[in-house]
Formats: sequence, structure tokens, C-alpha cells
Amino acid sequence: MSAICLSRSHELSETRRQQAFEELSLHLSETLGAAVTCQAWTLEFEGKGFVGTVTLGEAHVECEIRLGLMMRPLRGVITREIEAGLARYLGDTGR
Repeated sequence: MSAICLSRSHELSETRRQQAFEELSLHLSETLGAAVTCQAWTLEFEGKGFVGTVTLGEAHVECEIRLGLMMRPLRGVITREIEAGLARYLGDTGR
């Protein structure tokens, strides 16, 4: 599997961080059809052609997504979409 690993800092309050975590979980399940499990501040998700984790720490977020064979040609597009999603859910802080 091809992997996409992204990380960036954020300045979210505890309340806003919880809200972003819940919004991301909902997006992964409803929009992408992924099976999502939450454990502490880590989302684990699996969908058709991808599997990954997002960990939303107090000041930092880390994402790792592994793409299946059919998704590999879309790696660049998927990476850009993930970066845009991080900007949307975390605001424009950090990079």
C-alpha cells in the first residue's frame, strides 16, 4: 500500500478541538463511507481502497492514510484534499 503521512500544528481550544474531531469523524463516515472508530483523540478509519488514522493532539495533528492499488494513481489529488480538509477543520494555523 502507498502511504500519505501529513502533520501540522494547530491552536485549537479544547472545545474547538473536540468539535473538529467529531466533524471529521462524521465526514469520514458519511461522505467517504468509511468505518470509523474513535479511541481517545485518535480516529481509525477504513473504506474502499484506503485505511488510516488521524490523531488530534493538544497542539498537533498527525494523519496517516494507506491507499490500495486502485487509489494509488490519485495520491496527489487525495493529498491535496486532505491538506484542504485539515485547513478547514483546524483553521489556517500551522503547517
